[in-house]
Amino acid sequence: MPERDHTAVGGEVRQLWEKGYDCVEKKNFDYAMELLCMALEQDPSFFECRMALRAAQMKKHADAGRLAKMAAVATTAHHLAQAKLALSKKNNYGALVHAEKILCADPENSTGHRVIVDASKALDYPQTLISSLQLLKRVNPKDNKLTQELADALEMLGDYDQAEQVMAQLSRLNPDDIYLQQAYRDTAAKATIYRGGYEKVMEKDEEEAESVPSDYTSEDVLEEKIYFMEEKLQEEPNNHKLAVDIARLYVERQDFERAFEYFDWVQENNTVGDSAIDKAIAEAHEAQFESELRQLNPDDPHEGAEHARLIEERDAFMLENCQERADRYPTMLEFRFELGEWLFRAGDVNEAIHAFQRAQNSPGHRLRSLSYLGQCFLQRGMHDMAVSMFEKGLQEKSAMDDQKKEMVYHLGCVYEEIGKIAEAMEQFKSIYEVDIGYRDVATKVESGYM
Repeated sequence: MPERDHTAVGGEVRQLWEKGYDCVEKKNFDYAMELLCMALEQDPSFFECRMALRAAQMKKHADAGRLAKMAAVATTAHHLAQAKLALSKKNNYGALVHAEKILCADPENSTGHRVIVDASKALDYPQTLISSLQLLKRVNPKDNKLTQELADALEMLGDYDQAEQVMAQLSRLNPDDIYLQQAYRDTAAKATIYRGGYEKVMEKDEEEAESVPSDYTSEDVLEEKIYFMEEKLQEEPNNHKLAVDIARLYVERQDFERAFEYFDWVQENNTVGDSAIDKAIAEAHEAQFESELRQLNPDDPHEGAEHARLIEERDAFMLENCQERADRYPTMLEFRFELGEWLFRAGDVNEAIHAFQRAQNSPGHRLRSLSYLGQCFLQRGMHDMAVSMFEKGLQEKSAMDDQKKEMVYHLGCVYEEIGKIAEAMEQFKSIYEVDIGYRDVATKVESGYM
């Protein structure tokens, strides 16, 4: 079973993760660790849950006093013995369970992370493997064996861009480690090859892979990927995920007819409901609408009406499609969030509020849901509730990225609308200091000085 995200795990596991994540946000770390460990015992492949558990472990440990840390470490002996015993019997799932118990008491325990590394290798969990190897490398920066293990694990992940970024970060932190610098150069070279399309990753025998001619375009590389994936699908006719991946490539190629042939085939042959497949089909429909819209000039007298009609058709189709997915998968809060976006766009503020209130329980969509709720309440004239939503979101957001700028901007607009000009200017200035070109903050701030 490969590593999975929240879109692919069962409903009960996802609910445990969401509750655990919420406890992390509320700094109830003990209960968070209990819930997240329960989720991982049911589905050890759930990587997002493991990272949430790791965050809870780290934060709990950071807040603990010296005596509390010593007492916690003393409790790990039993789980250390059980983890090693599980590994010796090739019970890798059991080893992971005991390793997490060790890390709940001591999140930087090298033996615990080594157990996770060994079990993850056997289970083919590259992301879990990489996360523990990175911590081990940080603790033992001069260990060349760890460097090689990390480089191999990053290649196992298959994401050469990410591999290059991780190795670059490690090389900057350890400029005197000659072995690490060479490993970084090797990884960077492979990433360059991969980005250039020279390596045929879908071929069985890499030694027979031939260099792609220098005049190859991105379209040629895309076509070659499709060719090899279709060849592989012939050998694995029940690999529905591969068929979906091929369909996505045809969408990228703007060959929607061929993409939907694959999607139709998957739906006919895959009898089990799959939210990821339904999501991919919805994205393909939206991409097809966008492709058609790009071919029309909205300012042209003849094409403007068709452009407006197509936007209306797209919005109605996507809203209905999203409503169906949200009803079909009631525990998939990302669909509930997406539904809220389409309802908000359609002007149905009341129903959008319902959707975002549910979606805010999803860790990955919480802040954006709070931002949308603030905007909904602002439209309804509920200024105090709008302020509450924006302030709640800003308390959980530190970096001034686009998401925070949006919440700060809207909070300023609420203050501006209710006549609190000084408070509004304070919000706009905080954006002006880092991004003078954001929306109309320059006009607002400079007019305030005038």
